[in-house]
Amino acid sequence: MKKFLLIPALISAPAWAMDWSLEAGVEGRRFFNEGAYPGQVDDQWSVRLQPELVWDSEDSNGRFTLTPFYRHDFADDERTHADLREAMYMTWGGSWELRAGIGKVFWGVTESLHLVDVINQTDLVEALDGEEKLGQPMVQGIWLSEAGTWEAFILPGFRERTFAGESGRFRFPLEVSDEARYQAEEEEWHTDLALRWSNSLELNGYPLDVSASLFHGTSREPLFEPQVTVTEAGPVVSGLTPYYPLQNQVGATLQYALEGWLLKAEVLYRDILKDTLNGEALKDQTAAVTGFEYTFVGPFDSAADLGVLMEYQSDSRGKDVAIAQNDLFTGVRYAFNDMSSSEILAGFTQDLERADSRFFLLEASTRLNPSTTIDVTAIVVTASDEEAPLLAFRQDDSIEAALNFYF
Repeated sequence: MKKFLLIPALISAPAWAMDWSLEAGVEGRRFFNEGAYPGQVDDQWSVRLQPELVWDSEDSNGRFTLTPFYRHDFADDERTHADLREAMYMTWGGSWELRAGIGKVFWGVTESLHLVDVINQTDLVEALDGEEKLGQPMVQGIWLSEAGTWEAFILPGFRERTFAGESGRFRFPLEVSDEARYQAEEEEWHTDLALRWSNSLELNGYPLDVSASLFHGTSREPLFEPQVTVTEAGPVVSGLTPYYPLQNQVGATLQYALEGWLLKAEVLYRDILKDTLNGEALKDQTAAVTGFEYTFVGPFDSAADLGVLMEYQSDSRGKDVAIAQNDLFTGVRYAFNDMSSSEILAGFTQDLERADSRFFLLEASTRLNPSTTIDVTAIVVTASDEEAPLLAFRQDDSIEAALNFYF
């Protein structure tokens, strides 16, 4: 990172040191099958820029971080987008910390699904696995105590989920409208609230990490209302409108490191504060994902680590609504522990109620030189049941390569 010292002349003011860095990337996707919907492309290229600037106060407890993001996709206009991933001021003292601005917060411990991660909205056009998030306006207070870490959030303002456009891949059969509807009278300006407690304990001499969280506000996961167009042949559903209801959510996580084992679990209860949508009753949701990762150190007389993962996913909403309602994830993680930090993660999620419904994901990365890395991602989707949530992506088997540069 580059560093500068900023000292205003002739006035008495704190001195600030500025660091900056830049991530840039070129990404190409190749889809092996013709698109399921008219106008979809077979090749998709894009470029990405993400600078980061950090100002640290030289004589006080203060830091400001600015991280803008921009992607230009040459095939899908909806995937071309800009975002402020972070614009956050942070100050601290003793056992407390205060943050205000736009930021990202991650809650979760499991590999295949992050149920309790509710603060930030998913940037779905960036990655189908939901790992990428949009920046969220927030005020966050943190207090460290002997009983654990307490975090309180005020979240003024809501970010709508991103969706692929008509020519893009990983899209729904019907185009998703840019005009969303909300249950809250304030719409996207509703202020959400959240509280989280976490602690690191010791059980039988091994570390145990636990957390519990509460959230009240606009759901990050939209429901969909059909857009009906009247034609000479009669009414036709021509698109979908995202609808964001209010919700209460209670979540908890657990992670226990026992020798070579890492035991993980996430559970939630979600109360959707709306009775019906599209004439159908909405029910409360309970969901869980639990499993393990076991690591073999130095297999095959190598310096590598081989991790074996298995997680079970359940969701009370049922197989026609939830993707992870009765599914089993199995995977392997291979860390070469070499100078290039090479790593491969491969796994598939099998629907236990639909034998032909499964999702395979492979992610591999390595460093080509100190300032350049390459990431490769492969996705294979299998689904034929007309009611399967994965059916929309049945033609989107693909391989993606991204060349990343760091300055």
